[in-house]
This record gives sequence, C-alpha cells and structure tokens, in this order.
Amino acid sequence: AEVIVVGGGPAGSTLAGYLAEQDVDVLVLDKEFFPRSKPCAGGVTSRALAALGFSLPETIVREKCYTFRAVYGDTVREASFEEPYVFTVDRKELDTFLLKRARGLGAKVQQGEKVITVESTRSGIVVQTETASYRAPLVVGADGIPSRVARLVGHQGPVNAAACLCADVPWPEENSDRFHGTLETHWGLSRWGYAWVFPKKDHLSIGLGTWDRGQQNLKALWTSFVQSQGLPLVKAQGHLIPEGGKTKNQVTDNLLLVGDAAGFADPLTGEGLYYAFMSAQIAAETILALKKQGLAYTGNNLARYEKTCWQLFGQDLRCAMRLNKIAKRYPKLWQQAFRVPVDWFARALQVVQGKASYRQMYYW
Repeated sequence: AEVIVVGGGPAGSTLAGYLAEQDVDVLVLDKEFFPRSKPCAGGVTSRALAALGFSLPETIVREKCYTFRAVYGDTVREASFEEPYVFTVDRKELDTFLLKRARGLGAKVQQGEKVITVESTRSGIVVQTETASYRAPLVVGADGIPSRVARLVGHQGPVNAAACLCADVPWPEENSDRFHGTLETHWGLSRWGYAWVFPKKDHLSIGLGTWDRGQQNLKALWTSFVQSQGLPLVKAQGHLIPEGGKTKNQVTDNLLLVGDAAGFADPLTGEGLYYAFMSAQIAAETILALKKQGLAYTGNNLARYEKTCWQLFGQDLRCAMRLNKIAKRYPKLWQQAFRVPVDWFARALQVVQGKASYRQMYYW
C-alpha cells in the first residue's frame, strides 16, 4: 500500500477514510476482529463531533446529555445546557461504524492481524504481522497506548498515563431518572482523579481513573465506589489513558503517530476522541499535501504535521498539563471548585464545548 495504518480505532479509521476518499491506496491493520469490546466512558463532546467533520448515525448515539453533575462528598454542582454538550456511545459500535465507513470509501482492512515488528528499510517501512508482511513508503501508528509503532519514533521507557478501570452495568430500577441525559462525575476518591457514571440508554458506563501514581489499590477503590452508588458490582477492565501535554517527536522518516499512540489526550478529563479526530484530520491533510507536491515522506517534510498539531491544540494541551500538575501538587486547591462561589466548572465546560481554550482557563 502507499499508506499503512496500524490500528483501526477512531484515529486510524478516520484517517484511513479521509485518505481513501482521495483515492490514496491505504491499508488498515488491526489485531482484533470488529466489533470488539473497548473499555471507555464513551463520551463524544460537541467539539469532538465538530472535529470529526461528519454526523454520527442516530443508531449509535446512546444518549444526548444536557446536564453535567460533579459530586464531592455531600457537595453537588450542576450545569445544564440548551443543546447537548456530550453524546454517549458504545465504543464497540462507534469504532465499527468508523472502520466500515473507511472500508466503504475504499480503504483495505485486514482484521485479526497482530503487528509483531515495524522496521525501517531503504525501500520504506516493513510491517510484519503474525501471518504476513506488508511494505509502504509511509506507516501511521494508530495503535493506542502503549504503541508498538511509537518505538520507531523514539518513544521508549515507561509510559506516562492515567490508570483506569471501566465496566458496563445494567440500568438500575431505583432512582433511574437521576442518570438520563446527565454525565455524573465523583471527585475526592483519590488524591487526584475522578469516577464517572455515563448513561447509555439500556445500561450505565461506570469507571474511575487517577493520575496519582501513588494510588496503588484501584480495585479496592472501584469496589468502594460502585457499592456506594448502589450499583451491582461487576468485573472491570483496566486501560491506560496517555497523560497528554506533548506534541513533539510524533514523526520520523516514513512514519507518523496519531491519537493515543501519539500521546494526544486531555490531561484533566482523559478525553481522547477529540484529539483522535483532530490528529487524523491534520495527518490526512499533511499526507495529501505531500502527495500532491510529489514530496517524499521524510521526517522534515512530515514535520508540518507536528507544527499544525501544536498550533491547533498542542499549546492548549501544554496549559492543561500545567493545570494537571497544579492539581497533583495541590489537590485541596483544586477541590475549592466545590467550595468557593467562583464558577470553575462553567469555564471548564466551555472548553469541553469548544467555546474556550485551556490556555484561557489556565491564565484566568
């Protein structure tokens, strides 16, 4: 192929769709067969939908959420909106839709092929799976965290990430109206992190995550939280969310990273879909521009991808990371959002809606 995309998740499938639509010979490799289970809260923010550039079918939108609720002990803060600011989805359905869309636009898709090695050669990048070998002048790493492809860009050593547990539980019979159309978050369970309860029409997505590396016993925290909410205790799946705040070293000769593989995620909320869609769009524009100009996929030529990511969301991620570090160092300062009359949440939710930036919030 001309472009091999390793990973068929939201970033990889969206990028493949953009390229195939412009008649680029693109191949998507994924170790799983779709539909496949994916632990995730499944909240698609309004800014993420805008970055996607096309509408999601109503059949995969589980709930339209108009209310945000934050709980800290006995204190509850709520904010409501006239228009939905988050749409909840089942990642199994979202990811399958995006991959099928890419295939419908002309992308080749190979499922159930786990990538073993990715090697740079004089004639391009060779991707070796368990069953075959593929070669392309450009390989895109969209294989999540930790990324096998990212090692070629120099991403070595331990991964900076938030540890999370997530599970789906049946919709409760009692007090069920509490969850409809509402994203509920719980704070103060760990030194720095939060738990969530997201509605999905016929079930709830519940989970918790922490950026505090000293918080070791997540399972005990999980059990305590689920039981405190009167919800059935089910087995949770663990996953990692990149800490974000970094937009450098995402390209090298014949290789580029997008989405979680690039470490693009919100360091305060853990949101990754917005950055998956944004980086896929920027990567596609970069690849198509180089193709049109007849330029090789060298690191220097691909550097425009890094530059554009920095301009459009990288500076914002850096400011969000500064806020993350403040929260980790001074958790009681962050918890004042629940105690003082200053409307922290209104400002934070403006960022989620795409009406403000973390840079503005940080300097405020």
